[in-house]
Amino acid sequence: MKKKILFLGPALLLVLLASTAFSAYHHEGEQDAVKFLDVYPEKAGTKLDHCALCHSGGQYEKKPGKWTSLGSCQWCHYTYGYDGSGNIGDTMNTYGKAYFVNGRSAEALRTVENDDSDKDGYTNIAEITANRFPGDPNDDPSKVVASFRIYTKAQLEAMPPHSQFMLMNASRHTDEYIEYTGVAIEDLLQDAGILDSATGITVFAPDGWSNYHPLDQDPEPELYHVSDTYPEAVYYYHEQADIALNPEEGWCDYSAPSCQGRNNGDPIEVSGGLKMILAYRRDGMHLDPGVLNKDNKLDGEGPYRMVPPQKNPVPPDQSSRAVNQDVIWPYTYEWDHNKGAASRTATIIRVEPLPEATTDINILEAGWDYVDQEKIIIYGAIDGDSDGNGIPDSDEGEEMQDKGGGDSCFISTAGRGFLGLAQK
Repeated sequence: MKKKILFLGPALLLVLLASTAFSAYHHEGEQDAVKFLDVYPEKAGTKLDHCALCHSGGQYEKKPGKWTSLGSCQWCHYTYGYDGSGNIGDTMNTYGKAYFVNGRSAEALRTVENDDSDKDGYTNIAEITANRFPGDPNDDPSKVVASFRIYTKAQLEAMPPHSQFMLMNASRHTDEYIEYTGVAIEDLLQDAGILDSATGITVFAPDGWSNYHPLDQDPEPELYHVSDTYPEAVYYYHEQADIALNPEEGWCDYSAPSCQGRNNGDPIEVSGGLKMILAYRRDGMHLDPGVLNKDNKLDGEGPYRMVPPQKNPVPPDQSSRAVNQDVIWPYTYEWDHNKGAASRTATIIRVEPLPEATTDINILEAGWDYVDQEKIIIYGAIDGDSDGNGIPDSDEGEEMQDKGGGDSCFISTAGRGFLGLAQK
């Protein structure tokens, strides 16, 4: 039976750009943003300079009454697919559809300026002028910027650390066993002042990648939860899988120092249990900072990586791209491939949903500078400290909004490398 689908506005999506010196994050060959900037050149480097202007996140009904929310990248992969076999129109919001049906041109943008595509009482041009999404009824000029907190590496390392040895199981790339050390996300959100209304988080990296995680456990296999611990796991080893012994057809990296002394079938014991963590160390060493390589793909994983354990522990299986599947653990689609949900070079955590009457902070691809400065920002459904004076936003009221809110881009950015491809 076909699943029911519900489209959400780009309030689900935090826009990630790179700098005014470069084009924003635009996916492989995307050209529509160029037309938008031809008409509205002053919007280069704002939150509107992104595919979220015309495309939405969404939900699907997994079973009657049970809806699953997906963030920007996940929603596109779910509806449109990696191979582009789906209908791109299924990802568009009302503004995107209006632009499309009017000719998908610069003239089309001018034609719909005085329309109210999202029916929120403001014309498209009024919302564009105010740096609000004209295709999202939950984002309009009356909204104020959501509360936020900015964390440095020193602050994160001062929190109780959590270390865990675990399998990072990939669908298409190398599997690996590794020990990560970081902060339990549940603890970090408590420190940030998470509100009772919060339901999940969306994690963003500066190459445009995002992943959504519900706070509580969800039966959807690919949704990794924030709260509580994950199931205990065992260590799986086989020479056929070991890349060091079988470089031609092996698929698992067992070279980490934390693998030493372990045998196939050994239980993996983790003090405090396996948890979703924001990692800053890998086998005792700080994570290599992420950079975009010449192929426009992300190398490195630091300074921070969101690390979810497996919900359903399984062995490392062969890559789905491998020709030879006659192996000890052939690729199995239904197995838990948690590595794809482990966002590398995380610079932003948005706590969902945004509180009523608030909107996204107007930041860009947040953070190539944040990568350099080893910072991460948390915003949304939190009682933040947006002016950094140690007083919660709730105790400062409207004065804080005037000082720390508004549409100022408090994160400066620096384009790095080429732009366009998300993590894979």
